Amino acid sequence: MGSPPGAARHDTDDSRNGAVDYRLQRARVLTEVRAGVRARSEVCDVHPELLRVARNVAVPGDETCPLCEDAALVRVSYVFGPRLPPGGKLCTTAAEVTHYEGRRGEFACYEVEVCPACGWNHLTRRYPVGRG
Repeated sequence: MGSPPGAARHDTDDSRNGAVDYRLQRARVLTEVRAGVRARSEVCDVHPELLRVARNVAVPGDETCPLCEDAALVRVSYVFGPRLPPGGKLCTTAAEVTHYEGRRGEFACYEVEVCPACGWNHLTRRYPVGRG
C-alpha cells in the first residue's frame, strides 16, 4: 500500500514512541474468516460514516481488499485529543496530521483501512502525535 493519506511517518522506532501496530491481529482475523471460524459479515461491518469517508474523501491505496479482492483499500485517519470533537478530527493528508505535532496536549492518530466495496475495516495503527 502506498503512503496513506493521514499518515505522519517517522524514522524512529515505533516501539519507543508509543505506536501500536495491529498487523498481527489483522492477520489473525483474516485467517479466522478464511477458515470459517468467523463470519465475513462480522468483519465487513463498517460504520456508515466511515464508509462515507472511505468512498468520498480517502485516496485508494495500492493494496486490494483481502476479502473481496475487488476494490483498493483506503486508509482513513482520525486524530483525537484536547479541544477536538468527541469523534475526533478526520485527517485526509499527512500535513493535517503533522499539524498536531506542534500543538500542546496529548493527541493520538488512529489509522483504519477500509474497503469501500465490501465494508472490510480494521484498525491498522495507533500512534501519538504532539508534544504531550
